[in-house]
Amino acid sequence: MNAYDVNTRIHVLTPLLEAALLDTMTETAKVCGLKAYEPDYVAMLSTRFTKQLYNILITVFPDYDFSVTGVYCHQKPIVDINSDRKPELGDVLFVYADRSRSKKLTVNSLLLQAKLSTYPQLTIHQAEMHQLELYKRWPEFTYYRAGYLNGERRNVLPKTINDGAQYLLIDTNPMTNGEYGFRGTYPMGCAVPDEILYVNDSLANELTNLLKFKSGRTVDDNLYQTEDGWSKMIWELLSLSAATISKRKNARIDSFYRRNTYVHYSSENMSEKSLLDEAQGFFSEIGRIQNEDVGISLVLIESQIREEQEKRYKGD
Repeated sequence: MNAYDVNTRIHVLTPLLEAALLDTMTETAKVCGLKAYEPDYVAMLSTRFTKQLYNILITVFPDYDFSVTGVYCHQKPIVDINSDRKPELGDVLFVYADRSRSKKLTVNSLLLQAKLSTYPQLTIHQAEMHQLELYKRWPEFTYYRAGYLNGERRNVLPKTINDGAQYLLIDTNPMTNGEYGFRGTYPMGCAVPDEILYVNDSLANELTNLLKFKSGRTVDDNLYQTEDGWSKMIWELLSLSAATISKRKNARIDSFYRRNTYVHYSSENMSEKSLLDEAQGFFSEIGRIQNEDVGISLVLIESQIREEQEKRYKGD
């Protein structure tokens, strides 16, 4: 989609996303009670919210076909940054891919590390500084617990904070502190990596901007030739999630709570190969087969303008 399409519907889109996120959080609290932890919220975000996200997109943007895939992975990739402790690459990855009728692909990404907080700010604990080091300075890292990627070294540039990797602050009491509380608080908010995390914007707004390519970090669409460290990492994370869910495609959500789970929703014209298929196919071609349940939780949005609408925009 282009920015114009999103901007003309933003007054409808963002409130719907906000309501869906609040519903996801309240359902998590309902299911887990006082024992809800970060993985519980991430599990519901990548499964329950995914269905609502799909319904929102096909309703708000009738000129487009959509595919939305949700993956919850219990075991997350860990990397070695030559520190005393080894950080996770992240808790959940949002990827948006828009494919034109000419098959040109444009990809955006948002990698999030989740933290629970009852306030719109959170001080990073000393024991978690290794995670902050990764997101703030991006030292060269080696995959440590990432299946067939173990031992592979990656170098993400520039060596500083970027819009593609942020913290996700989750309000553990959203009904009183979040959407119905004081201005500037949200059920889920994104924060720039720093010693003290301050909610910069709601996750709903970040996702809206992700669709416009205003937030997040773009990804090279050619995984066969890219030399960009960030793009390589995102494609590799997609491949890990794809390989993990290949064993779970027939699993029902309610039978795999907080275990590896896969959900997928798509309109009838989106039956062609997806980004996950491309990622898995590429790494299979070069002889890397994933045989461990190690992947990142994922929300993958894919869109394509309908043929009749594309002709109208071109004046055909």
